[in-house]
Amino acid sequence: MSQAPQPPAGRHSQLMLIVTVLIVAANLRPAITAVGPLIERIGADTGLGPAALGLLGAIPAVGFGVVALFVAAAGRRWGLERTIFVSLVLLGLGTLLRSLPLGGFSLFTGTIILSAAIGVGNVLVPAVVKRDFPTRVPVMTGLYTAVLVGCAAVASGTAVPVAAAQGWELTLGVSAIFALISAGIWGTRLRVSRQAAAEQHRPVVTPEPPSGSMWRSAVAWQVTAYFALQSGIFYLMLTWFPAIQTSHGISETSAGFWLGAYQAIGIIASLVVGPVMQRSRDQRLVLVALAAIMLIGVLGIIMLPAAMPAWSLIVGFASGGNLLVGLTLISMRARTSGEASRLSGMAQGVGYLLAAIGPLLAGSLFEVTESWSPVLWIIVAAVVVMAAVGMLAGRKVDVL
Repeated sequence: MSQAPQPPAGRHSQLMLIVTVLIVAANLRPAITAVGPLIERIGADTGLGPAALGLLGAIPAVGFGVVALFVAAAGRRWGLERTIFVSLVLLGLGTLLRSLPLGGFSLFTGTIILSAAIGVGNVLVPAVVKRDFPTRVPVMTGLYTAVLVGCAAVASGTAVPVAAAQGWELTLGVSAIFALISAGIWGTRLRVSRQAAAEQHRPVVTPEPPSGSMWRSAVAWQVTAYFALQSGIFYLMLTWFPAIQTSHGISETSAGFWLGAYQAIGIIASLVVGPVMQRSRDQRLVLVALAAIMLIGVLGIIMLPAAMPAWSLIVGFASGGNLLVGLTLISMRARTSGEASRLSGMAQGVGYLLAAIGPLLAGSLFEVTESWSPVLWIIVAAVVVMAAVGMLAGRKVDVL
């Protein structure tokens, strides 16, 4: 049996380990969440229709899924630190490319690159958390999810006013600066890692090689199904929630604000749900409670759209909690950081590829029916299935 990997940053303080993880988390959504509030503006300027805009909204989930299937192997070969560093650099470059005024080419190509880069962080951060904070996985996952959700909310909430003043291309390019700065900060882990390895005359330790097949594990498939459902709902709402609101007479600016609020409330969910999961014997009750909250919010949007602000907060709280649960299940069901990396690759690979159907289906369905009601009823059905899957994935049992 291979020795459990130790944190590579031998001289890093615990605070610095936390800070660097949170900095990566801060980069994992803003480049994507700024698109939703601007989706109709982008369509008007580029001539893209609802189906094409749905494809644009689906690219991140597809990119996450494809990359996730392979990134665990890259992390084992090159090390978690080096792989995440390269992904942050690519995130900055892809975001810059997307902001160039080259029409559909830069818009779609840049989105593909930045989505692939974010996919690396999505998979490997849970493995870093499992390795560096093995006894505090739910709380630490709650912290980085809160940062992830908070930065996503800022990007959504400020997108429309910034685009009105500077144009949507520049608005979509702003986060590139932070990604490149973050790569430099994360690079301190690489330097300390190399120093520690040199002093001990050994190579940098990476996660242990596979010891069993995730693809044959029922628990792994349960975690994957849960992750796919919560991701599909999130990305559908992220892409089309502003359009759903404007269809009820809400202004574009207000719709962007409430999309930001939808995500911002997830900060509270992350900080509340994380400690609850830390103290819970298993996660089943938490999963079912979050599904019930989301069900109330989506039904509210359908039946009482006049109270849209309230439903934004209710659904947003559940979405933030569901994301935290999905990420925490990956780390908690695995026994080691190597298993966490592999389970993360499977759950996010298959999960995001399935989740990509959400924005595409919603855009196409709206184009045919000219109504968002069928889309919202599909979300209701997905929430019910997610609760059922959660009863299985939430049991306290190892994946292998």
